Amino acid sequence: METRDVEQRAQALFESGLNCAEAVLTAVLAGQGVTDCAEATRLGTAFGAGVGRSKEELCGALSGGLIALGYLQGRSRGSEKWDGLASLAAGVRGRFKALHGCTSCSALLARLGPQEDMDKCVALSAVTAGLFHEALRDPDAVSAPAVACGCTVRPAGQATTGNCCG
Repeated sequence: METRDVEQRAQALFESGLNCAEAVLTAVLAGQGVTDCAEATRLGTAFGAGVGRSKEELCGALSGGLIALGYLQGRSRGSEKWDGLASLAAGVRGRFKALHGCTSCSALLARLGPQEDMDKCVALSAVTAGLFHEALRDPDAVSAPAVACGCTVRPAGQATTGNCCG
């Protein structure tokens, strides 16, 4: 499936009643050849509109894409490594933030301005689905070093283990 097809699918799914997280999750999975997405779609429901319609926290479209990455490439046992997936997720998050200026639902809504029938969220969700589709096709294009805790500042004297929170 081409990127434009994934974007159009996300748009159609959102317009049909799925929330942003569900639409992106389902479109990304379909773009990777997953034919039965009903079970996976349910995994995204609570992430819609910035977690439970709170319009706070992480953008639901971004959350849906991250859930898709986990579904497609996640681990099933604690002994399995997930460095590659962590790097891919961090890279896509970085590209999303570079495109939109932030990752928070409330901040994105403020930046997008007034909407009619969620049109700007629909468009953002479509672009986000395309971003994840492209990242899955070419992980090197978005890969970033994995950080274990998400911190950006390492305390003085902290070992370089990737976990700056200790």
